Amino acid sequence: MTNPEFQESAIRARTKFHWSFIRIGLWSSLSVLIILIFLGLWSYYQTNQLVRQAQEQSGNNFAIGLANALEENLIVRNYAQLEVALLQAMSSEQIQTALVADADGTILSEATRDPATGKPQPVFSSTGTKAPERLSVTQRQDDAIDIVKPIGTTTHSGWVKVQISMANNNPLLKGIHQQLLIIVGLSATVMFIIVVFTLRNTYSKVQNTQTEIEDLNDSLHTAAFYDQLTQLPNRPLLRDRLNQALALSERSHHQVAVGYLDLDGFKEINDTYGHDIGDKVLVEVAKRLTQQMRHHDTVARIGGDEFVLVINELQNLSDFERLLDRILISLAQPIDIGHRTVAISGSIGVAFSNDHLANPGVLIALADKAMYSAKRCGKNQWQIYDATNFPARI
Repeated sequence: MTNPEFQESAIRARTKFHWSFIRIGLWSSLSVLIILIFLGLWSYYQTNQLVRQAQEQSGNNFAIGLANALEENLIVRNYAQLEVALLQAMSSEQIQTALVADADGTILSEATRDPATGKPQPVFSSTGTKAPERLSVTQRQDDAIDIVKPIGTTTHSGWVKVQISMANNNPLLKGIHQQLLIIVGLSATVMFIIVVFTLRNTYSKVQNTQTEIEDLNDSLHTAAFYDQLTQLPNRPLLRDRLNQALALSERSHHQVAVGYLDLDGFKEINDTYGHDIGDKVLVEVAKRLTQQMRHHDTVARIGGDEFVLVINELQNLSDFERLLDRILISLAQPIDIGHRTVAISGSIGVAFSNDHLANPGVLIALADKAMYSAKRCGKNQWQIYDATNFPARI
């Protein structure tokens, strides 16, 4: 017979072992659960920080590009163009408000998003309205960030302020919460498996979110440096390209040609057929100009029906004149838009860089002056600016 005391002792030992095993399992499950919760909170925090940092960086880049685009219109107090530029800047749905103010903080133009329709609209304020906050401060809020950038590189002309919504309710974060709630009710073994799955799934979602952020960066960069209608470089990017071309010309000792092109008869097309047809004409003109230019040259739209051509490494005047002729011939070809056919032409003014003339703004201004001379001489032609009234030479 088995000794009852020994049997009782064995039962107590087995019971103690079972309880020890259960305690180990419970503590292990609890430990894994705590680790999962910690990893979930850490993933939530890191992902949220990643999204906010990327959005803030994108917003800073966007505000800098917008400030550069507004500088000239701010200096000359072109309120209409300031308003147009702000409304175009709000093509990105993340931009909630945008305003431009002078150096004293007086609001010159402002645009905001209609809460009912979500569409951008101008805000008309009384003369002399001051910005409610100090414009030199970038303010961070829970759901948005107000980014302020100065306008003017050499002299302070004013401020631009944009409010960008911050995506705190990112679908990635909601997905992590749902996964954590499911993981809480599982056993320690299943929890361990889900840890691996969750981390991998979280990493994949972070990568997808990063891709979305990069796409947003691209769209904001496009809005800041490219014309929304024609996708050609706008005035800030033109200035950068022209500076690069002039720097290259100093090393190669080849000139840079700047052509200022204005369409003939474009206003009549807008008045007769409407702005939708006019926009399609501008898109076709941009396409034809791009086809005629070399890949390392630049075609930019700087407003309305005005384009600027930058030709690098100019070596032969005859080849350049043939290029101008091809451009005029290409523009003069009829443009078929639906059931309509419209005709248009262009007038081009040209200015060349040299050792004494390497300022982008001056070159564009001289080319503009030559363009008006071409219009006065009958349009649909090109004219080269030459202050000495002698034929220009390269």
